[in-house]
Amino acid sequence: MGKPRKVYSGWWKDDKKSGYGIQFFGPKEYYEGEWCGNLRSGWGRMYYSNGDIYEGQWLNDKPHGEGMLRQKNGNRYEGYWQRGMKNGSGRFFHLDHGQLFEGFWVDDVAKCGTMIDFGRDEAPEPTQFPIPKVGSTQQGPVATPRDRTRPPRSHIQPGQAQPSPAQPGNRQGFVFSQASPWRLAAAHKADSTSKVGSTPKAGSLGLPCSSIQPLTASLQIKILDPDGVLEEALAMFKKTEED
Repeated sequence: MGKPRKVYSGWWKDDKKSGYGIQFFGPKEYYEGEWCGNLRSGWGRMYYSNGDIYEGQWLNDKPHGEGMLRQKNGNRYEGYWQRGMKNGSGRFFHLDHGQLFEGFWVDDVAKCGTMIDFGRDEAPEPTQFPIPKVGSTQQGPVATPRDRTRPPRSHIQPGQAQPSPAQPGNRQGFVFSQASPWRLAAAHKADSTSKVGSTPKAGSLGLPCSSIQPLTASLQIKILDPDGVLEEALAMFKKTEED
């Protein structure tokens, strides 16, 4: 072009770049670091024309080993490389969105890992919602004992007994139909001599026989109604019967 241009400045061996040197690939793209047989090998730093910077280990003119790639927008990858690609464990800092991914890469593709919020408050373009933490209140609802033992009204079969609010003039509580299972439990509870697994007395209402021993009727009621709502209703019902 009519004037000299700097291409390489550094150490040589047998007419080849060897040792520390600087290679200029363009006005804004150059490498500074170790060489071996005209190839980038060892430790080095590469400045790319797009603004990215790689600093770490090289082998046969490609990033190989541990290294860090810092992109123009501030994001960076720290981890292992093979043949110029991300391979192995590493961390990618998405500083523009305020997130950090830590996992395992194969040929520049992240195969598995975890993503967490990292510097989200200072990120220029944060995600719309933060990542919820494991065990936080942002998780979905959890079933309660009452949800498991008392089916919703939509699941009650036609003709099946169900509690209804007390009518005016009655005591506060529930009104039970003759075939209500809670009434059966109340009658069996009144017979203190009955045991679960025994045969109900003639003419008496009782819980279905079971081979489980030696649970009492009151203990079974507690298992069926851990919140105590049924126990309170049974007490009101018994008092009503006595009155």
